[in-house]
Amino acid sequence: MIRASLGALAIACSSPPAISARDAADANDTGGALQGKNEFERAVLREVPALASGTARRVSDATVIADPPYTAASGRTCRALHLQQAASASERLACTDGKSWFFVPSIFGEGNPGE
Repeated sequence: MIRASLGALAIACSSPPAISARDAADANDTGGALQGKNEFERAVLREVPALASGTARRVSDATVIADPPYTAASGRTCRALHLQQAASASERLACTDGKSWFFVPSIFGEGNPGE
């Protein structure tokens, strides 16, 4: 009985599994839409439909790696993007309404207007 209790305690106290970039990006899908706020972001949004999944591609002065497209809970087609520009890296979620691609505001504030 003590062993079973210790085993259950060990499982309950273990670390949660690491969240994937796609899951983190999908959690940001709050329904908002941000157009690119500068030429770099607009260039990335223009390239999203043509990006090969998992392959690094230069866009302006940055490297972009796109996850495969998927249908989000919102019903929109989305792609998690990994952006590496100079010494900074960020994760963004881009979605389409069937007409154009846009960034989804982050629930953590990164990449939102005015930042």
